[in-house]
Amino acid sequence: MKHLLTIIAVALMAQTAMAQPRKVADMQKFEEQLKTTADKLTSIESEFTQVKHLDMFDEDVVSKGRFYYLKDNKISLDYSQPLNYLIVINGSRLKIVADGKKSIMQLNSNKMMNEMQDMITACMVGDLNRMNNSYELNYQEDDKQYIVGITPRSKTVKEYVSAIEIRLSKADMSVDQLRMYENDADYTDYRFTNKRFNQLKDESRFSVQ
Repeated sequence: MKHLLTIIAVALMAQTAMAQPRKVADMQKFEEQLKTTADKLTSIESEFTQVKHLDMFDEDVVSKGRFYYLKDNKISLDYSQPLNYLIVINGSRLKIVADGKKSIMQLNSNKMMNEMQDMITACMVGDLNRMNNSYELNYQEDDKQYIVGITPRSKTVKEYVSAIEIRLSKADMSVDQLRMYENDADYTDYRFTNKRFNQLKDESRFSVQ
């Protein structure tokens, strides 16, 4: 019986060890896969679930909708639950539609907002080649995902985003999960499911007018 318990304990420890993130074993392979995927990617369509966690509240705020990306620099987050809400980024322009009211902002008129837009676009589509020396990147992996930790070096950026964690599927190098930390306790989590690649043709959903 003791021998059997020992075998079970060792097996469980081995499974736990395999599940724990570890340093990426082959960075060259990772970088080549990432570049190949980014070069071939023209569009993404997926469902997303957003979880807003604020430490001061007992319950997280959960929202759902559809995510669209079209190369280059076109993003749409179309929220359908619990409320209809739309965010569109098209190049240097940002549109937000809430409660039937529309607001449009020119991002390149504000250096901070322009940098945030580049960073968010890079993270949502997994194009880490966009990340420059303004960010410190840490690479890990488990059996199914690459896990990239991103820390802004700029104190100004850190006032908005203190850290980011991206989980990339090893199957297709797409973003499964994006977590953006406002501080040590509060974060916004995006999980992307039912992804379709390079099939989006309609650019009208990226209209900023």
